[in-house]
Amino acid sequence: MGKNIRGAGDVVAAITKFAGIEPCEACKKRQEKWNRIFPSRIRKNIRQMTEEEVADWKSFQEVRTLRLTNEQRKYVCTIYAEVFNVPYYEPCATCDPLPYLRMIEKMDSIIKTYDPE
Repeated sequence: MGKNIRGAGDVVAAITKFAGIEPCEACKKRQEKWNRIFPSRIRKNIRQMTEEEVADWKSFQEVRTLRLTNEQRKYVCTIYAEVFNVPYYEPCATCDPLPYLRMIEKMDSIIKTYDPE
């Protein structure tokens, strides 16, 4: 099960293969669907940030408040997509702030690796 696990579908497929159960076409389709619905949370493709990006994020940390401006929201979404190598995604700003908070939290954890205090 040490190969590239993309999500829950790959986990179930590895377990059933180990148990000696060969997948049918429906199983393979289910595997892909489950991988899309329940992707692996391990991200190995986080790229190194440039010195300028680190400095920009630290500046953002100094001025951010609980209410992000439109420009700040776009900045968070852009840098997050670039660093984590995921498609650009801009959540609804009025519905739920949680996606922004999660992005900021993950970026903050990455920044800590550049300047441990």
